[in-house]
Amino acid sequence: MGRTGPELGPSDSTRTAAWFWEEVHFGIDSHSAEREGEGNSTYIRNLISSLVTGPGDVIEFSLFAGRPDHAFYRTLPVGGRFSVVRVLQGKGLARVGWSLARSAKRARIDGLHVQYSAPLGYRGPLVVTVHDLSFLHLPETIPHGLRMALRMLVPWSMRRAARVITTSEFSRRDIVARYAIAPEKVVVTPLAAHPRFCPQAPKDVASALGPYGLQPGFVMSLGRLNRRKNLGRVLEAYAQIRATRGVKVPLVIGGKLDYGSREVLRRSKLSETKDSVWFVGLIPDEILPAFYSAASCLLYPSLFEGFGLPVLEAMACGTPVVTSSRTALPELVGDAGLLVDPENVEALSQAMARILADQDLREELSRRGIARSRQFSWVETARRTLAVYQETLRPAVSR
Repeated sequence: MGRTGPELGPSDSTRTAAWFWEEVHFGIDSHSAEREGEGNSTYIRNLISSLVTGPGDVIEFSLFAGRPDHAFYRTLPVGGRFSVVRVLQGKGLARVGWSLARSAKRARIDGLHVQYSAPLGYRGPLVVTVHDLSFLHLPETIPHGLRMALRMLVPWSMRRAARVITTSEFSRRDIVARYAIAPEKVVVTPLAAHPRFCPQAPKDVASALGPYGLQPGFVMSLGRLNRRKNLGRVLEAYAQIRATRGVKVPLVIGGKLDYGSREVLRRSKLSETKDSVWFVGLIPDEILPAFYSAASCLLYPSLFEGFGLPVLEAMACGTPVVTSSRTALPELVGDAGLLVDPENVEALSQAMARILADQDLREELSRRGIARSRQFSWVETARRTLAVYQETLRPAVSR
């Protein structure tokens, strides 16, 4: 990915803690941690876990939750520097409209961190994470109501915020250009693969695949089943290599159903390759590394990404990757994967065929992918986020 922000070493993390010269209480809207199979959920879960166990022992956190009894909160350390506060959600309307602002006031927090949409009644220091602007670039891939809400709330929230966090230089440039946000206000904190993502032992792979009736060697596609993930062209490219190159390995598609998935499923059922395409649904986190490790390659020709976490997870497991030459994905992958025009079915098919036919290429991409993935860590993401919190509170402290 190259340089996506300031590098923080051990001495920097010490200074990060010292910046908070008195006890600080920060609030995080954690409701998205209660959902499965979504990038926003993976981001906030890993960030919170790293923040409450990482540097900065003078900072306390209030986690504003929709369901405080959700299993995620039980994974956090007992006696940690956090409390979980229930916030009425009302399908997002109550949370944004009044309940989050009211809970934040009652908790007497010094600052608040949200994703995309700030609560309307909150007046304190604010940090907003905006992963990407896909709702502007590919509006047809997002439900109408959500699209309209994002168009209204995201620019207002970013202008209201002291700092905007995003996850790639591509998204930072896009935000600055689209909304005329001051460049110094937008900070990049790259994501990472959880440490569980690493090459898996054959016995663990067999144990994970067994209930699905699968064997190692399949081609894999992963992500929420929506039109932005470009699954229609994945199916076309797969059908092409089966027809022209005699490839017999199955295509395994994992992910939760999403807006537009009905059309993808319909096309798959009508395809001549329907008996070789396996829709396995949402793959549990604990066995997802085994699926990556079992795959010959991951196909991820997304039309628009602010980061592309499944690509990084696959690389961490040593799985060769074919992904898009657009948006944030080239920045993430570097030279550790094959990049193709996501709208070119022939190019996607050829890249897939190259990996399947060339063991030396698979081994080289596996080696590069593992090395590339090690340049990212959630500890680093947490350190950079703490630095953002400090910058957000500095004006308040100076007063």
